[in-house]
Amino acid sequence: MRLAQSVPWMCFVGLLTAASPSEAQPKGGASPRGAGQQGAAGQTAIQAPRAPGEAMSDKARKLYMEGVTASEKGRWADAYASFVAAWALQKHYTIAGGIGTCELMLQRYPDAAKHLAIYVREIEKDTTATPEERAAALKTYAQARAKVGAVKLHVNVEDAEVRVGQEVVGTVPLEDPVFLEPGAHTISVRRQGYEPASVEVELKAGEEIERSVELKSARPSEGPVGERPKSPGQGTIVAHPVPGPNKTLLIAGGAAAGVGLIAGTVLTILYFGKAGDAEALRQDILSGSGGAPERYCPNANSPPICAELNDTVDVQYVFANVAVGSFIVGAAGVGTMIYALVDRPSVPDRRVQVAPLVGSGVTGLSLNGRF
Repeated sequence: MRLAQSVPWMCFVGLLTAASPSEAQPKGGASPRGAGQQGAAGQTAIQAPRAPGEAMSDKARKLYMEGVTASEKGRWADAYASFVAAWALQKHYTIAGGIGTCELMLQRYPDAAKHLAIYVREIEKDTTATPEERAAALKTYAQARAKVGAVKLHVNVEDAEVRVGQEVVGTVPLEDPVFLEPGAHTISVRRQGYEPASVEVELKAGEEIERSVELKSARPSEGPVGERPKSPGQGTIVAHPVPGPNKTLLIAGGAAAGVGLIAGTVLTILYFGKAGDAEALRQDILSGSGGAPERYCPNANSPPICAELNDTVDVQYVFANVAVGSFIVGAAGVGTMIYALVDRPSVPDRRVQVAPLVGSGVTGLSLNGRF
């Protein structure tokens, strides 16, 4: 069944029987009976939203009708709560009309004008609305407009946020004026990438004025709109160009690593070879087959096999020391490559020379340069 068949088209005819909105809600919250009847001579009668159409969802329609029922009994606060709940589910213009009517009765005049403006604008587009319904909507809207001032705001940048004080009232372009209580107000406009701007207005009840606000592009050094640039101590991250790997160090390190590791490996093999030769000579001396009857080398006049053993051991240790030094050079080369590959900020030029120290019984690494 169509809802329009069970609800009169003029669903709020004669809802007000009081002389003014401030007298519409009885003190103590009592609900007057007969609130749906026409008021006496000299009293105000409001005709507001029409019955909801088929486009409204079932849940929103149910809440809307609860608001209608509450308003017929003069329970404007309850009606307002039901209409707002319906509006949260669906932004249907008839719901906006119900909210605006309740706000008018509760003396929330700027909000009433805002919602009734939506109702008036949209009912004009509804081809099913009758001239009587449009006239009733205009009449209710006019009562709200008489209580507030209006500002038609023109802004040169779209999607800018409009505020009155700390309250966001809309985004450019605004379909309706900004409705405000009579008095002085500051309207501010802001959008990311632009410097915020504001305009001061002084309004009288029922007055409508026009104001223009021009937003200017923010300087590149500025942050988002409304924020001041931060100093480094306030948490700003200052980006610096990061140099690429140092090719000179990378090549030098690779060469040193390659030569050191290869040389160290070869010398280690030679070391073990000489160690085997020295062990064989020791065995010959101990067995007496090498011309050393005492089976040891007591002095410099010992048999030639003893001198050969001494030379072999000396060469063995030379190979060991040079092998260790080569491995140190190789490790230093690997470290240099890693250093060159790691991203680092630019630093002053530093020169480092690495040289192994190799000798009989001595192994080390010499570092020279500026650090």
